Amino acid sequence: MTMRRALLPLMMACCVILAAGCPPRDPNPPTPDDPDNGNGKSNVEPPPVLPQSLQVRIDEAIKNVRSRDLLTTHAFWTIFHGILGLGPNVELVDPLNRKRVNALDYICAGGDIRGLEIVATPNGLDVVTQAGTGVGQGHQDQFVSEMVQWGVFPGREVKVEGKSYTFADFFRHSKMRASVTRHADKAKNQELSWAIIIVSTHFGTDHQWTNAVGEKLSLEDIVRYELDEPIDTAACGGTHRLFGLTWAYYLHLAKGKPATGVWKEVADKIELYKKQARAFQNSDGAFSTGYVSKAENLPDENVRIATTGHVLEWLSLAMTDAELRQPWMEDAASALAKLILDRKSKDIDGGALYHATHGLYIYRARVFGVSGPKGLTIPLPPK
Repeated sequence: MTMRRALLPLMMACCVILAAGCPPRDPNPPTPDDPDNGNGKSNVEPPPVLPQSLQVRIDEAIKNVRSRDLLTTHAFWTIFHGILGLGPNVELVDPLNRKRVNALDYICAGGDIRGLEIVATPNGLDVVTQAGTGVGQGHQDQFVSEMVQWGVFPGREVKVEGKSYTFADFFRHSKMRASVTRHADKAKNQELSWAIIIVSTHFGTDHQWTNAVGEKLSLEDIVRYELDEPIDTAACGGTHRLFGLTWAYYLHLAKGKPATGVWKEVADKIELYKKQARAFQNSDGAFSTGYVSKAENLPDENVRIATTGHVLEWLSLAMTDAELRQPWMEDAASALAKLILDRKSKDIDGGALYHATHGLYIYRARVFGVSGPKGLTIPLPPK
């Protein structure tokens, strides 16, 4: 299938001294945070002087994210989000000896990471979902789908209990587990927002198969399932669902296929939520803290980075080149970069931080033509 425009750079080497770059905030750290210094002095720093040029501001925000150490002691949830935001060449730092190791290599070699459990199944490999823990993968197929977004190839080796597998085993398991009928306890309330990216990318948008329990499926069946599921109550305000639908839709169009039937409904949904994102945008350029379903303007900076980051990430995939250059989108990208820079010496939730960075990278590449080393590829809307 055709996928275009390789994006995004390698993570820069972090400073030797940990304090030089505040690490991402782990949602469930292994030890308590250090106590306050207790000297009665304020630790609040004055706000940074922000560059006025949009591209420079985005560059500075990305630079700040890349300066934050991703640690071997972080939970898997934080680490794989770090790979999503910064690419498969990002490194983990051992906080004790400052040694570095490639994060994806460490995962694939069976490295010990809190919250990571990979198991062999009758149809391949699965990453065990640990929803709500903030430690392990939170959603079905989440880690694997995010690696697909970075072009991790099917033959990439994975070690599980001393045996060799490949990412193709993950892809096959995802396809064989997928169900649209909720036929058994393990299939209830399936989240197919991530499986749709895996199947459409590695098996095709016209693919048909029989799943592990004998259910005959097609990619269009999964698309229909996702269309019928809600946006407002879905993970991260439905942005992951919209991202998956948009990804598959553009792969469908890239094959020269028409936007008819279920694909016409996908196109309509994309347009609807583009309009709502703009309608609910706050006056400072940040997107609504209610994502794309309602107007809301909560003050919490981590919430604002999470919501604006997720919405910008989806829109940077969904919009045409001309749409991305509209003033309201420029305002959103500028506001997101500012939110990150305003917290340049403070903790930022890892999920929020790295989805925001992912969005800024895609936006920067498409608007300014700034391409980095080979890595992420995305299907683009038609001209």
